[in-house]
Amino acid sequence: MNWAYLHLVFNHFPIIGVIIGTTLLATGMIFKNQGVKISGLGTIVFASLMAIIAYLTGDPAGEVMRGLPDIAKSLISRHENIATIGMYLMATAGLLAASSLYSIWKKDKSIRLLILITLAFSLISACAMVYIGRTGGQIRHAEFRNEATKRYIIEHQNDKDED
Repeated sequence: MNWAYLHLVFNHFPIIGVIIGTTLLATGMIFKNQGVKISGLGTIVFASLMAIIAYLTGDPAGEVMRGLPDIAKSLISRHENIATIGMYLMATAGLLAASSLYSIWKKDKSIRLLILITLAFSLISACAMVYIGRTGGQIRHAEFRNEATKRYIIEHQNDKDED
């Protein structure tokens, strides 16, 4: 087992987790079901924690991948840059979800606005996580590479690593 393997294990949780959490949160809001909302918020918190772990395993995984033949280092760098933005989005969504859970527990009056903001951030985070997963998949899976990605590889094949 190496860092690349651990990264692959953990990186699925934030992607699937934020999609499920956002869906639960939206469903709970639509049907005015507090339990479903709480489940969605908890799932978003969990997904954001997994995003941080996936992010922390990413650099060592990148080092493992850079040592393999036929790996486009430019795709690793692009994935790392995009993943950094996504991790901050997910961390923000997780903090908002945790704040919403605390507000529900405290029975604050402003909870509806906080949950709407959390829903917006989790939607943005879900889109970002799906895209990050796609760029990660392009590193090793040629079937994910479209013409723009192939051009990107060619244009950046002589770039030096940003280590």
